[in-house]
Amino acid sequence: MPPPDRTTNALRRARLTRLLAPVTRSVERHQVRCAPYALRAFPTEAQHNALINHAIELGGPPGMVIAREIPEDKNGCTLEVLTGWERVEAYLHRDAFPHARQIPLATLTASDPDAAYYAIEHASQEHTGAGYPSSPLAYAVAATGALGHFSTPTQRWSIQALANALCIARPTLSNRLRLLKGLAPRVRDLLDSGALKPEFAKILLAERSATRQVHLAERAAAGGNLSTRALYRLVHRGYEPPKLVQRRRRAPKQRLGDIGAMERTLQENYGAPAQISMDSSDEAAGFVDLTFYSLSELKGILETLGRTAQTDTVFHGALTFQATNPEDADRLLQEMGATNEPF
Repeated sequence: MPPPDRTTNALRRARLTRLLAPVTRSVERHQVRCAPYALRAFPTEAQHNALINHAIELGGPPGMVIAREIPEDKNGCTLEVLTGWERVEAYLHRDAFPHARQIPLATLTASDPDAAYYAIEHASQEHTGAGYPSSPLAYAVAATGALGHFSTPTQRWSIQALANALCIARPTLSNRLRLLKGLAPRVRDLLDSGALKPEFAKILLAERSATRQVHLAERAAAGGNLSTRALYRLVHRGYEPPKLVQRRRRAPKQRLGDIGAMERTLQENYGAPAQISMDSSDEAAGFVDLTFYSLSELKGILETLGRTAQTDTVFHGALTFQATNPEDADRLLQEMGATNEPF
């Protein structure tokens, strides 16, 4: 089964967001735990104090706390908090309501994939909206916890399965998980504290020497004018950036008369602008151009073509990818595997 595309992920995100109308009820304190795979928030001292003050004013957690029902564990917990544990901590703080016996929670029934989404991806969006410090390392820690928590001896969660649950692309999740394995502890600390940018950390994964990796990370975290490309050259010695190549222009094509109806049919079938043309050269008698603006659209064209085409040898031509600026050209070459240059 192919992995979901951006449209599928966006539709699932919207569906899960619409389902966020849970029933709020008060639950005995001893029945509640934080989900072991949840993305933890790290509010600053000022933000934490503001949460406590707000909890005192409200007489409850300062904001929605989302929890799901679970089978009773060995400690008697029947609910686990997916999002908003920092609000529970503020409510139970010694300066607020440390002796509260019940906690107001918004409870819902969620499957394991949906719970992973609320506890990690949805929580990440909430943390960003609240202005909490965040880093891809914390995301990777939560994702690793989810892989271990939801796997069983007979069926392990794959990275693709977790990416599907989180509604993100598998390479995005894989890159974040790599941060836990390829970075020295000191570099992880710099990344987690926000001193080191994620794009710098990704480049430093290629540095095999832990000592040099830490040195370069501290240099990058210190600020200055060190760019991603400059850091890349320090890690990959002898690297030469790709040079612009003059692209040969195609000869003008002639239209095959009034064939707008066929072009409209192609556009409806493939979901892409279509143009049918003929060429006066001896190399080809005609062309069918389908324009796409993303990798997802290209995959859709190929899937439709795979369902309708019958004669394999009649399909041949040139596939052209176009970059609108030098930065996109570098990114295109990197993502196609022509170079390992950062973007």
